[in-house]
Amino acid sequence: MPQDDAPAAGFRPFFNPATGEWITYTAIAEDNHGQLVRFTWRSVPGGVITEHIHPRQEERFTILAGQAHFTLNGQEHVAGAGETVIVPAGVPHSEGNPGPAEIEGIVELRPALRAKELHEAFAGLVADGKTTPRGAPRNPLQLGATFWHFRHESRVTSPPIWVQNLMLPPLWALAKVFGVRSYYDRWDSRIPDAGSGHPELPRPDAGSGDNATSGSDSV
Repeated sequence: MPQDDAPAAGFRPFFNPATGEWITYTAIAEDNHGQLVRFTWRSVPGGVITEHIHPRQEERFTILAGQAHFTLNGQEHVAGAGETVIVPAGVPHSEGNPGPAEIEGIVELRPALRAKELHEAFAGLVADGKTTPRGAPRNPLQLGATFWHFRHESRVTSPPIWVQNLMLPPLWALAKVFGVRSYYDRWDSRIPDAGSGHPELPRPDAGSGDNATSGSDSV
């Protein structure tokens, strides 16, 4: 069971409309020598996280309220309050909330790797209006930049990974040439110190804008 389920001071919650989930970090890699990232998690009714794997991370969901519908390696599971679902590294899984209530929980990924930046990037691209309704970047160069950069943290299972391994590296290389970055500092969900001038992560209703390409790449 996670030791701290309260949102940490210093991080704001952010929403990903494509997956229907709210995330607030409570522990990040720099807090624990890269051992884990932890966040409070809420899934709204109708929310769906499509099937994917974490090649090098174990994921642990502790459900506090509601009922989460998982598929783990093709097998369906329903987890309610007080239950924990552990997804070993490399196991295909998805999660959905058919409703009617929100799901509340705590999620841990071990080791942390760059999971924090991955979640912020996916939510930021959606908030910028740069993706399909399911969250895939419309710009092929952005697809290559972001999905290949975070390949050790998460891989979707469709198209097959061998197809992704052929398609994404050339797009990632072209993205670097054209200045399309995998991650932008303005997506960081840290609450900035007063007067720091650090930009905030886009809100769900922020819309698109030309300033989406400001910031620095974490490659």
